[in-house]
Amino acid sequence: MTFSLIRGDATSIPLADDSVDLVVTSPPYFALRSYTDGGEHYDGQIGSEATPQAFLEALWAVTAECRRVLKPSGSIFVNLGDKYSGNQPHNGWPKDCRNPDSEQQSPAKDEQSKAARVTDFGGIPAKSLMMLPQRYAIGCIDQLGLILRAEIIWSKPNGLPESVTDRVRRSHEQWFHMTREPRYFSAVDEVREPQMHMDHAQLGKSNHVSRQYRDPEAMALTGHGRITGTRELHPLGKLPGSVWTIPTEPLRVPDHIGVDHFAAFPSEWPRRIILGWSPSGVCVACGEGRRPVTRVEREGVSVRGGASTRINGGGVDRGGYDAPGAETWQRNVATITGYACACPDTTAPTRPSVVLDPFSGTGTTPAVAHILGRHGVGIDLSADYLRLAEWRCNDPALRAKVLRVDKPKAVPDGQLDIFGGAA
Repeated sequence: MTFSLIRGDATSIPLADDSVDLVVTSPPYFALRSYTDGGEHYDGQIGSEATPQAFLEALWAVTAECRRVLKPSGSIFVNLGDKYSGNQPHNGWPKDCRNPDSEQQSPAKDEQSKAARVTDFGGIPAKSLMMLPQRYAIGCIDQLGLILRAEIIWSKPNGLPESVTDRVRRSHEQWFHMTREPRYFSAVDEVREPQMHMDHAQLGKSNHVSRQYRDPEAMALTGHGRITGTRELHPLGKLPGSVWTIPTEPLRVPDHIGVDHFAAFPSEWPRRIILGWSPSGVCVACGEGRRPVTRVEREGVSVRGGASTRINGGGVDRGGYDAPGAETWQRNVATITGYACACPDTTAPTRPSVVLDPFSGTGTTPAVAHILGRHGVGIDLSADYLRLAEWRCNDPALRAKVLRVDKPKAVPDGQLDIFGGAA
């Protein structure tokens, strides 16, 4: 349960072939901002290319490296934002990285300058959404042979406002889940979502409940809505959907770190992905990742007239009222009790799985991986951001948040304690 932070180029990852269990990353967006190191813009950063095609080719080169180091059982998750084509690049884009055609545009409103404006960014009309995430994903399929397993929409309930009045505000981004092989490691039981709760009467009578939500045993008792061939709900909950609503998080960095980041992605993203698609440990005997082991029990429920009494292990939890002679049905409930692989040697030790972020930035991915018992590896060109990432990997507040426990009490650090005198 360690982490490694490496200063280097994401197009040349210093890891062996087939050594990484999971890649989780968010590359710099195209023509948005030039990052600095020690106050100076550094060369070679992705996102500063002159054209969208050059940007995509740089991303594919990094993804090819990720594919090389990824195990056949591994997954790649990439978050990429889109951009609108415009007359001028973002102000944070250094002059020597700007589109030379855009830099030479004249403000004159003649037909020639108008033609230049509408062919900005490699022929994409001005004001058009570039569809960069989709172009990137298609290239990963066509050029790199990756399997695109899912597109996940990141819905941002607290997304920033935009200075536009003629279109809808953007409030989402894309994540892509890609694999090398059709069969790969997954532990989705770790990230299942709660099922919609329905009482006995609703299960039997509602016409708006799909087959998978109707409990066959409850239907047998009521006689309502009988459907042949139904199956019980998964006791751990339903599979996550393709839209994840996760708010952005402000990153508060102590002054002594000397660097900040304007757009660190929330820790909830790597937390879910790491739990769901990286092993809790890799067996040293068979080399397979260990998956969750669940214990399933039957829970009895006594129901009459829509009021339920839950019967669980001899205890009674009354919901509404308890009525003699009430009908009773049962359902499965489950808990994750441990982790195992298919290896016959159940005593074989494990080693941590490896989670890589080739664009480490603030170190969210390696920090969360480290907290969850994996070996997090972060790569970045900026020494400033690597210093920030090291601080985050050891931040107790982040640890508490990822593990879903209360934050530790603040400890005075020699400063004046305004509530009790000198610390």
